[in-house]
Amino acid sequence: MSINEALKEILSSKQKRVLYTFFSKIKLLFLKKQIGKNSYIDSTVNIFGWAHVSIGENTLVGEQSWINVNGREKNFNHIVIGDYCYLGKRNLLSSSRKLIIGDFVMTNNECKFLGSNHIYNDPMSPYIATGTTNDDIQKIGANVWIGAGTIVLGAVTIGHGSIIGAGSVVTKDIPSFSIAVGNPCKVIKRYDFKEEAWIKVQDFDLNTEELMPLEKEYIKNLRKNTKGLEMPIMAATSKYGDLY
Repeated sequence: MSINEALKEILSSKQKRVLYTFFSKIKLLFLKKQIGKNSYIDSTVNIFGWAHVSIGENTLVGEQSWINVNGREKNFNHIVIGDYCYLGKRNLLSSSRKLIIGDFVMTNNECKFLGSNHIYNDPMSPYIATGTTNDDIQKIGANVWIGAGTIVLGAVTIGHGSIIGAGSVVTKDIPSFSIAVGNPCKVIKRYDFKEEAWIKVQDFDLNTEELMPLEKEYIKNLRKNTKGLEMPIMAATSKYGDLY
């Protein structure tokens, strides 16, 4: 009997999640990383610049993802990932001044967050040696759902409560509680808190924006719904095979 088969026989789904999270934490324990409790970072994830990365509690980072800190300022977190986040497989995070992933952010596979760019002022110099830009801030607000293959470029903010469709290329700010799709990414719907429904953007009354909760208030409300929440650790890794 294989190890996987033995685990299927012995362990419940909850026990498996606890076990794999524990193994992940043991690997990182002696490295003094800034990782909150119950978070799982797959062993295949590459992180360059650990001293400048902060990862919150109950967060999962999927296999073969790459987290890259470019300019590195002493005692400064250039990449901050919040609580209860799920970053899918093969995601790429590349910071400029700062890249902020808010609480409860969920990304599908192959998403890319490119805050920095190579400096190309002088085309007579090899771009690989000219360095990168390190002035911009890229922010993904709380409880944003980002579809597979999405690319977020430069100093943009995606407002809390928003949904970005698969394959989108985000080059401009997206307001809170929006559904946006396409290349370039455009808002097609907004959530109307008066009607309690998603409304086509052309029919959305901007006056209802005052009913939208601020991000801090929104996070407090989201946290009230975390009781019994089980983060999908098996979606973040294929290392252990099908254990269900």
